[in-house]
Amino acid sequence: MVIMSRKKAKSKTLRPVNYNAGDMIWYQRQMMELIRQMQVEVKSQVMPIIEDNPMAMDANPVKLLRFALQKLADKWIARFVEESVPMAESFTVKTTASADRSLQASARKDSMTINMQWTPAMLEKQEAIIAENVALIRSIPAQYFTEVESMVFRSMAKGGDRKKLSDEIEASFGKRFGITRRRAEFIARDQTRKATSALSAARQQAAGIREGEWVHSGGGNKPRHSHVKAGKERSRFDLSKGCLIDGEYIMPGQLAGCGCTWKPVLPF
Repeated sequence: MVIMSRKKAKSKTLRPVNYNAGDMIWYQRQMMELIRQMQVEVKSQVMPIIEDNPMAMDANPVKLLRFALQKLADKWIARFVEESVPMAESFTVKTTASADRSLQASARKDSMTINMQWTPAMLEKQEAIIAENVALIRSIPAQYFTEVESMVFRSMAKGGDRKKLSDEIEASFGKRFGITRRRAEFIARDQTRKATSALSAARQQAAGIREGEWVHSGGGNKPRHSHVKAGKERSRFDLSKGCLIDGEYIMPGQLAGCGCTWKPVLPF
């Protein structure tokens, strides 16, 4: 059983749950290292085929490219599959530790102590987070190669001067890398928030904290008006259900792009 003791009451809520930027950066860098390696190898094998073969629409260069891309796709999908589980597990361990440190620091500031113990709910949340992130990591090369193949053959279908075609595909590779990089950044940011939200809620409930007070992030170019409203009204919600917003029960940080958080409401 998790024991929570309080020396002196100072407030009705603790500091807001914190999303650790270091965890986001670590996760993003892990994915980007694989993405960079994949991009370098794909370009190094695809570009010579385009540059060294006549671009008349005979079957030869098309077959060469299709064969090369399929071989590369098989290799890199397998590589991401291999790396996905340890990467997702490490990310989950880091996020769990950050969530626990944040809660302990908040409790200490309010003259409280929380003895941390694992609960079935915490373990269940961890397994779900690992599974979701394994799937996301594995989706990166599949999407990348689908779009690279489309990009290459769309350019080839236009025909024209070999040098111009080569330059066009070279530029397209740069754009494709940027798109994949932004996707990795989004995954790292979004999953850090979701994981922290789920793990913090489970940990707080185990410590006897049942309610949260919605805190709007104040960021984003297009904030959700309902989230802004919940923050202004300091909407309180059951941590086991979430806050009723727009007809559904959600937790802060749960929806894509949501950077909202909450203040744990003390039960005494």
